[in-house]
Amino acid sequence: MMLQYHIKVLRDVENKVLNRRELILQIHHAGAKTPTRSEVREAVSSMFSAPQNLIIVKNLRTLTGTNVAEAHVHIYRDERTLQEVEPRHIKNRNFGKREGKEGKREK
Repeated sequence: MMLQYHIKVLRDVENKVLNRRELILQIHHAGAKTPTRSEVREAVSSMFSAPQNLIIVKNLRTLTGTNVAEAHVHIYRDERTLQEVEPRHIKNRNFGKREGKEGKREK
């Protein structure tokens, strides 16, 4: 499915303090819709040989009037660091909401 997209790495920085790799990608999607976060994670996973559960798409936006999207992506080295560093709402956007231990309260 990723054949419709051409991905170019604009910036690739190793952040040793937060144990992650920080990328800015330019995604050309002419003739196709803007890719979803999961499609971007899948493409980054294949490009950089990283497990999808360690990839976070921080920001994904299409530049106005173009068929070019810009994505800010973090690739973590381990699950523990990802859970400690990334805010809950960003994890929810990437992996969907996971119901907590308490679940929903009944009245």
